Amino acid sequence: MKLNGALRRLLFVIIFCPLWTGSTFSADTPFYRGKTLTVLINFAPGGPTDIEGRLVARYLGRHLPGQPAIVVQNMPGAGGVTGTNYLGEVAKPDGLTLGYFTGQFFNLLTADPTLRVDLAKFAYIASIEGVAVAYIRRDVPPGIQEPKDLIKAKGFKVGGLSLNSAKDVRFRLQLDILGIPHQYVTGYNSNSDARLAVERNEIQFFTEGTPGYRSQVQPRMVKDGLVVPVYADELVTADGEFRPSAEAPEIPSFSQLHQQILGKLGSGPLWEALKTINLTHAMQRIAKVAPKTPAEAVTALRQGFSQMIKDPEFIQEFKKVTRSDPRFEVGGEADKLIRKLVQAPAEVRSTIRKYTESK
Repeated sequence: MKLNGALRRLLFVIIFCPLWTGSTFSADTPFYRGKTLTVLINFAPGGPTDIEGRLVARYLGRHLPGQPAIVVQNMPGAGGVTGTNYLGEVAKPDGLTLGYFTGQFFNLLTADPTLRVDLAKFAYIASIEGVAVAYIRRDVPPGIQEPKDLIKAKGFKVGGLSLNSAKDVRFRLQLDILGIPHQYVTGYNSNSDARLAVERNEIQFFTEGTPGYRSQVQPRMVKDGLVVPVYADELVTADGEFRPSAEAPEIPSFSQLHQQILGKLGSGPLWEALKTINLTHAMQRIAKVAPKTPAEAVTALRQGFSQMIKDPEFIQEFKKVTRSDPRFEVGGEADKLIRKLVQAPAEVRSTIRKYTESK
């Protein structure tokens, strides 16, 4: 039997329409299928943020629903603020730009005018804690053999990155809390530059994150007897209690060293300022997207991170590259942290700002 043209078209619609209707396709298609995700890094190539960010970018795509293509873009400047401002002001809120940043939470405490965006409005995907280890040359008079000998150190120079660096303010506070005289020399462009300055004896004291400490300082400078690790930074809970990081269990935390030397924990404005700064350790590195990003993109990214951090291959490479465990917190505690920082007492904020304004 021959079918006329109209009947043939009708049968085609009845038979094939369910296969291609827009509503069915949208419901079953992952958000990132056929798309490209840009991972934006707010520091220059080669640094710890870049190394971690590129490692995440290499694995995240295979775990995101839809398996998008992923490209990496560095946007350094203003201590990381340039990239943060770009994500909040310029990047489209379409879920196609993911910031992998060293966070700007410290800038909230100093009311940094270069930070133009509201950190509370970003959608936070995941975060990872980070702490630094302080080390000093053994030959600093009268000789440093163990961490508590730091209290005896005389006439040494400490190296820093910049006046408004959270890390610099932190170790300057720590040394002042212990009452240890020192000369602060700032302006080193990177951890590697400052590390080289320690080797050359231009400076004698420096701090850097556990990845750099484990991969560069410990196997060479500590093993060769040039430096002694004296303390590690620690986390602070929402209740204001110090919690040593699992990243450096063999090194006393700063509060533990303080107790060893002075027999008690500290108090006063400097101590409260240090506790407030240490709140930011819980989210030193963060993955986030622009405000008003679609909920389905945020959900997919969190799912991708959740799967990625269970991937044995990712875990193995992360440990190999960073010398630390990938202790990511998916979803994060950003809202609680931001509220805590915003509510920091005026005396604490004033103390911190003074350290960013002068040596």
